[in-house]
Amino acid sequence: MAQLAREVEQQKIRKPAAFPLPSSRRLALLAVLLLLELLLQIPLLINPPTTDSPAPLINAFVWHWLLTFLPYLLACLVVLTSRPLSDRARLFELGLLLGGALLLRLMLLPIPPVLSPDAWRYLWDARVTLLGYSPYVYAPGDPHFIHLRDFVFANSRYRNVPTLYPPGAQLFFLVSYLLAPSNLTVLKAIFVGCDWLTCAALAWLLYRRGKDAGRCVLYAWCPLPVAEFAIQGHVDAPAVLLTILTLLAAEYTSHGGRATTGFLLGMATLVRLYPALLLLAIARQRDWLLLTTWAVTLVTGYLPYLILGHGQLLSPFESYAGSYTPNAGLPQQLSHWLALHTSLNPVLLHWLEEAVIGAIMGGSALAVLWLRWRRHLSGEAAALFLISALFAVSAHIFPWYTTVLIPLAALLLTCSESKQGLGRPIAFWAWYFACTTPLAYFFMYERDWTLYYALVYWPPLLGLTLATALSLYRRVRK
Repeated sequence: MAQLAREVEQQKIRKPAAFPLPSSRRLALLAVLLLLELLLQIPLLINPPTTDSPAPLINAFVWHWLLTFLPYLLACLVVLTSRPLSDRARLFELGLLLGGALLLRLMLLPIPPVLSPDAWRYLWDARVTLLGYSPYVYAPGDPHFIHLRDFVFANSRYRNVPTLYPPGAQLFFLVSYLLAPSNLTVLKAIFVGCDWLTCAALAWLLYRRGKDAGRCVLYAWCPLPVAEFAIQGHVDAPAVLLTILTLLAAEYTSHGGRATTGFLLGMATLVRLYPALLLLAIARQRDWLLLTTWAVTLVTGYLPYLILGHGQLLSPFESYAGSYTPNAGLPQQLSHWLALHTSLNPVLLHWLEEAVIGAIMGGSALAVLWLRWRRHLSGEAAALFLISALFAVSAHIFPWYTTVLIPLAALLLTCSESKQGLGRPIAFWAWYFACTTPLAYFFMYERDWTLYYALVYWPPLLGLTLATALSLYRRVRK
């Protein structure tokens, strides 16, 4: 039955393309665009700045990085507007896409972190854990660790605050440190490996859904994850991988399949907290095995650090609560604007902000549950909708957070309009949002982020508002 469903879906996507291309021409165009993207990455290798470099040097680096988006976007256009390849040509294309993805990442791996020093903190956390201390209790500046202060400590930030990274992330830090102590390149190589596996898993998931596996190019060649994981070494790479593997495992209805899905989702939640939202997207009625496995995985992950910290665990989350960066979500920006232009009490503004966040997330959760119950929403559409809503209200939203939106968008941009409703507009604008968030690096030294919000936040909001209005109008006309 699964094979028959894939064949039916393949027939759906083999309708006449907007720009029909012969297989050889599509492959040739992709090869040329890959070569161009590789060539445009060369300036990034020449005298890269450091995180402490002056703003002009960092801005020049970001400009060179943004140029690599041009061949990437053209490659996406080629794949999205042409007919899927078949037979042997499809295998050649997949080899080109995945091989190119690996080359793009390995090429940038030797560059030390330029835009964020977070990866150095990962190494420090592993060092503290291996000494028998809990990084959730002891900050890097604690007197216990005076004898450990070296280049890892010097490059770390937030030295007076315990770590915020969950136990699943700590597992990757520990593996890297055991393989090569204090070696940042090894840690980044592990994340690059996870990121490449995400590309392969996305291609397989597209194939399983009967879609054009070539559309994995949306993630495989995207400069955002390429730079954020190969250069910056952010821990979101395994979180994105585990999220896609969770969606892949969620297709299986057997007991083993549900347990595997729960375990993968638990591990994803242990790396980054946002994958927990997938419970609303993939859980079925009376899916107790999935829920139990997920909960047991979480408890198993947190228990060792609860023991190391003598019962203390939540202090880092309390340290970050209530704070937000200039590129915070919409409720925080609304509260900030009201504070500047009105005389409302700060306590009232805080409660208003919390009410808006609760309304958006609560409303999104209820909408997803209702649509899933009515079978009007796919699992990936629900995941994308919920994660996008969370990012819209998050107190901290950095470019590397948004990498998870791209593979989810790639899955939805291939869905039939009849089944997805607003899925395609949501996917497009989520993709747009993720690809424009690197503009934030130009504003890190600025106080006024108005232009950033005009370019990154407002187009998706206006686009989704228009798409929703058109959808409602069509329903009324029917």
